[in-house]
Amino acid sequence: MDKLEKFITSVNYLPPILYFGYVGLLGYDIYSNLFEQIEFLSLYIKTPLTVIFFYMTYLGLKKYKKN
Repeated sequence: MDKLEKFITSVNYLPPILYFGYVGLLGYDIYSNLFEQIEFLSLYIKTPLTVIFFYMTYLGLKKYKKN
C-alpha cells in the first residue's frame, strides 16, 4: 500500500481527480436512479469505486493531520 500511496501523491492532480470523479459518478448515479429510472453503475463498479473513495478520504485526512 505504501507504493500505491506514494504513486497517488506523486502525481499532482491525481488525488482530486480520483476523489471528485467518484463524487460526480455517484451523483449522476443517484440522479439517473431517481429521475431516469435506470441503473447507471452496477454493483461490480460501485464497490471498487467506494473503496477508492474511502482510501482517498483517508489519504486526505492523513495529509491534513500532518499540516
